[in-house]
Amino acid sequence: MTDSIGGEFRRIRKEKKMTLKELSERSGLSMSFLSQVERGISTVTFTSVRKIAEALGVSVNFFFEPEEESPIKRKSLKKRADQPNFTYTSLTGDLDQPQFTPARIELKAGESQTAPYSHRGQEFVYVLEGELKVMLEGHEETLYPHESLHIDSSKEHTWYNETDKPVILLVVSTNEGREG
Repeated sequence: MTDSIGGEFRRIRKEKKMTLKELSERSGLSMSFLSQVERGISTVTFTSVRKIAEALGVSVNFFFEPEEESPIKRKSLKKRADQPNFTYTSLTGDLDQPQFTPARIELKAGESQTAPYSHRGQEFVYVLEGELKVMLEGHEETLYPHESLHIDSSKEHTWYNETDKPVILLVVSTNEGREG
């Protein structure tokens, strides 16, 4: 990443001539929180990154820089970001406009963004390790290793880790209406 994920948010927001207020309205996150994230004062959860990316009209991958330049995926890592609450590793190949985004996500212990939200497209979540809390249209369940969820993302949902151990997920989401 350039300076920080918050710095990238600010850069894209300004390129799109969007105010903090507009970003707040589109993402559902408060202006003060967004300002703190942009200045590197506050950390961000993966759910918040998804909301901000959606509001900016870009893929989550947009905020992470490639580690290697090869059309062949011999290693599982291409783009990676370590944040205090999560680690995001893109598994996307070198396509100009991919129709879906595969990623490996590790939610650190206690990563608990619990406010449900919706966005365009579909989402597939497969639990590799740990216990993942899932809330879908007001119904809450726990997914365990080797269990999965495939949903229409326009339905109110969230998933999070409220345990004291990390949760590792394989997540595949569609890229409807986003820039690559």
